[in-house]
Amino acid sequence: MTALVTSPFIVDSVWQRTKSSAFIQISALTTLTIFSAQIIIPLPFTPVPLTMQTFAILLGASTLGPIKSLIAQFAYVLIAALGAPVLAGNRGGLDAVLGATGGYLVGFIVASFVVGTLAHRVSTKKFQGVFFSYFVGSFVIYTFGATWLSLYTGKGISFAIANGVLPFLIGDFLKASLAATLLPTTWRLINK
Repeated sequence: MTALVTSPFIVDSVWQRTKSSAFIQISALTTLTIFSAQIIIPLPFTPVPLTMQTFAILLGASTLGPIKSLIAQFAYVLIAALGAPVLAGNRGGLDAVLGATGGYLVGFIVASFVVGTLAHRVSTKKFQGVFFSYFVGSFVIYTFGATWLSLYTGKGISFAIANGVLPFLIGDFLKASLAATLLPTTWRLINK
C-alpha cells in the first residue's frame, strides 16, 4: 500500500492519488454541481436564480484543487452546452449556456481554478483561509456574471449589479460561512 501524500487538499490527504481516483473525484464534483443547480429559489425580479451551485463549486475547488475542479466545471458547462438539462431549472443547450446566466457559468470555471490555487496557498484548515477563498471566488463569479448580464440585457452594469449580484450577497455570505466551518472541522476529524 502506498502512503498518502501530504497535500493542502483534503481529498488528496485521505485518498490515494491515481488516475482513476482523479476521474472519480472530477466526476463526483461535476455531478454535485448538477444536483446543486437544481436546488433553486427563483427570484421574480431577476433572470438569475438563487442556487447552491456556488457552494458546491467553491467547496469542490477547495477540496480537490485547481486542475481537477476546473476540469469538473468545464465538463459541467460542456454537458449543458450539448443539451443535457443540467443547468438551474433543468435547462440545457447552447442557447441556455449563452443566455442571461452565461457569464456566471464562465465564472464558475475561472473561480474553480482561482479558489483551488488559493487553497494551495491559504490554509483550508482555518475558517479565515476558506472564507477568504470563497470571497475571492464569489468576486470572480460575480465579475463574469454581472458583466455578461449587462451585455446580454443591454441594461447596463448598474442593472446587472442590482439584479445579478446584490440579491445573492447574503446567501453567499451564509454559504461561505458554512464551508469555512465544514472544511476546517473535517480537517480536524481526519487528523485525529
